Amino acid sequence: MLFLIALLGCAMMIVAVSYFIFPVFPSFFFQTIILLFLGAAGIYYYLIDIKNEKPKYFAQLYLLTLFVKLVAYGAYILFVLLKSPTQAAANAGVFMVTYMLFTALEVGFLYRKITGKKSYK
Repeated sequence: MLFLIALLGCAMMIVAVSYFIFPVFPSFFFQTIILLFLGAAGIYYYLIDIKNEKPKYFAQLYLLTLFVKLVAYGAYILFVLLKSPTQAAANAGVFMVTYMLFTALEVGFLYRKITGKKSYK
């Protein structure tokens, strides 16, 4: 649950910062954030279930999810760039920044979960 809250906070931060950067949001701005949000959340909870049920296969399935994300997101960004060539740079920039932030958050939370480290409150 903490992961979803952090992911939602990160998404809201991206929207807030983008409000000041872009005079008009890129054409696929919200679609990109929603796709990456759902992808990161889905993969995180899938990998947590795998870690609990079949820890032996965690590393292989983590690598498989990286490959699937690469192919799926590559197809998505190609679609976006072909559909809106005039805003290609802005759409690609939003995608890259959002992907990096969400992936960093996902990896950080997975690392803490796998190593058993707790956050201090």
